[in-house]
Amino acid sequence: MKIAATDFDGTLCPIGEPIPAENIKAIKAWQAAGNKFGIATGRGLTLIREALERYGDWQPDFLVCNNGAVSVDGEGQMIHCKAIAPDVLRGVLSMPIMQEDSHSLLVFTARSVRSIRPNPDIPSELIPPITLAEALALPDVVQLSIKLATPEEAQQVSAAIHAAYPGLGGNINRSYLDINAVEADKGWGLQQMLAASEWKGSELLVIGDDKNDLPMIERFDGFTVATAKPFMHEAASKVYPTVGSMLLDNL
Repeated sequence: MKIAATDFDGTLCPIGEPIPAENIKAIKAWQAAGNKFGIATGRGLTLIREALERYGDWQPDFLVCNNGAVSVDGEGQMIHCKAIAPDVLRGVLSMPIMQEDSHSLLVFTARSVRSIRPNPDIPSELIPPITLAEALALPDVVQLSIKLATPEEAQQVSAAIHAAYPGLGGNINRSYLDINAVEADKGWGLQQMLAASEWKGSELLVIGDDKNDLPMIERFDGFTVATAKPFMHEAASKVYPTVGSMLLDNL
C-alpha cells in the first residue's frame, strides 16, 4: 500500500476551477488498487470540504489542513491539532500590520473559519464575521490568514511576525500569508498524521506547486507539476504534467 498527498489549489486543480476529470479518474484507480489518497492544503477544514462537495462519488482518505496544523481521517475524526497559544494570538493580533483595513484577516480554528475582515475571493457565507474580542475568545485557533499585495510583501510580513513571536511561522502561497505555530507546515503535518495512523511506515508520495508545499516536498523527496514556478522544479525530484499522471506512474 502506498499513500499519496497532494496540494489542492494550483496542483490538484487550477486555481478557481474544478478538478480535471483525468485527475479524478486517476485518484479512483489509485484507491481501487488499495492505496490511500489525501489532500494537504493551506485551507481550513470547512473550506476544503466545501470545495470537495461536488465530487460525491469519491472522498479522500485523509485531509491535512491549515498547512499541517490540523489533520482528520476519512470519517472526519481529528488526528492532530496544533493550536496557537492564546497569549501569542493576542500579541500578534495587536501588531499594526494586523490592524490595516486593506488586508483581509481570517481566523481558523480546527473546524471553523471566521472573518475579522473578509477575503473577497471567498464567498461571504463561508466566512461569518467575528469581532477581534470574539476571535480572542475562540478555542484552538490554528491559523491566521491575510492576503497581501505580493509574495515579497507576504515574506516581509512573515519575517516580522516571526521576529516578534518566534513561536509563529509563516506559510506563503502566492500573496497569501498563513500564520501558524512554527512547527506547523505540510511536511510536519503529514508526519503527525502518519505517526498516529495505521499506515505508519508506508511509502508516502507528495506533490505541490508553491512555497507552502516546499516543506513536504523537501521532507519526502516529493514532486511538482509543470505549471509550478522554476524554484519548485528545482526542489522537486520529478516534474509531472498533472497529479493524475503522477499517481498512474507510481501505481
